[in-house]
Amino acid sequence: MSLPPMLNFMKLFNAINAKLKDDTRFRIILLLCSILLISIREPALLLHPRLWAEEGCIFYQFARHHSLHDIFITAHVGYLTLFNSIVSTIQAKIFSVENAAIVSTYMGFLIQLVAVYIVIFTKHKFWDKPVKKIIYIFSLIVVSAPELWLNTTNSHFIFGLITFLIMIVPADELSKFQKYFFRLLLVIGVLTGPASLFFTPIFLFKAYKEKSKEKYIQAGIVTICACIQSIAILYAIFFNNTYHRLSTHNYSKTIAHFFIDNFSMIPHVSVSYLDGVRFYVGLVFGVLMTLLYVYLLFKNRKDTDYLISLISLLIVGTFSTLGSLNMTGSPRYVYIPSSIFILIIISESFKADVLNVKLKQITSLVLILCLTANIIYYWRSMRNVYKDTYPKWADEVAKWRADSTYAPMVHPGVDAGQCVKL
Repeated sequence: MSLPPMLNFMKLFNAINAKLKDDTRFRIILLLCSILLISIREPALLLHPRLWAEEGCIFYQFARHHSLHDIFITAHVGYLTLFNSIVSTIQAKIFSVENAAIVSTYMGFLIQLVAVYIVIFTKHKFWDKPVKKIIYIFSLIVVSAPELWLNTTNSHFIFGLITFLIMIVPADELSKFQKYFFRLLLVIGVLTGPASLFFTPIFLFKAYKEKSKEKYIQAGIVTICACIQSIAILYAIFFNNTYHRLSTHNYSKTIAHFFIDNFSMIPHVSVSYLDGVRFYVGLVFGVLMTLLYVYLLFKNRKDTDYLISLISLLIVGTFSTLGSLNMTGSPRYVYIPSSIFILIIISESFKADVLNVKLKQITSLVLILCLTANIIYYWRSMRNVYKDTYPKWADEVAKWRADSTYAPMVHPGVDAGQCVKL
């Protein structure tokens, strides 16, 4: 497809946008469509819920045999995981064993919807038109790596994006409910994993530039929780580095994944799913997108919203790559940088800038290529994390009910240690 037709494609979106109104009806319909799109990626996960890896063999198992105090102060994976503690407490202390997987699956679903809710029900110049909201919501869903899907094990990556979205939304636009809801999300997000923590310096800068009481409160919450989380992380690195973070690395792979994970906007080109020539195509594309990133950063350096977003991408991307297992990244680490970069690409594509037509052509092409690639792998990539033969929690609990010595297997159940000792 040549570049001029790309512009015609964007003109079509503009024509559609002119007929849409960002009212309550539009927002509810968009939310319902989002729920449908999330559900149809792999309906079996909703029909036959499962406990995903650490969700069962670490968090739920620990909650079954320990007090609330122990559940909430123990850092199982090298950092505090508040949301997982909340979920495992609900599972172990309130619901039956049979319902444990239902709780975590639908709590994971709920957190995916929170990011969608923020974009749909808030105002920002990056999504100030109905069609931009539609495209960005669609992007947030299809760009998500399959291991983030409908589980709480990797929910801290979703919380990282939630923290970013709360950060850039002007506090003056928030309702009273949203102010308190967002404060709660920030507490849970930063105390659930490093992803939200990385936004702390930019959050402080945003509060300084916006100079609103609510943004100062948000920044204060993030800073205090970041200090607590940092203590837990540093202690784990220096005294209990079970996952060997920052100690096992391959520099060539680290550099390659820095470009792929943070700039390609295509999580599925990770070596976890693809290899050979396709990996190198992803690497080349990532490098090219890095050049586009540098240009956009220079071009928009005086625009606070763009500057905050682009610098956030760099900070989160850098520390995520360094903090990943063996410093070799993974599709789940792509989610936050990709979501931020795509947001910028969408904004550039819809800018009313008649003086920079070439840039609009390029960003429109990039947007279409990235969305096409992610749509193709939206369903296909699930085969890497879900098979019908993987353990279904209901079946596993039935075996345990018949034999109390049996340890129910958790998803994916490929290793003997992936079980829950009830």
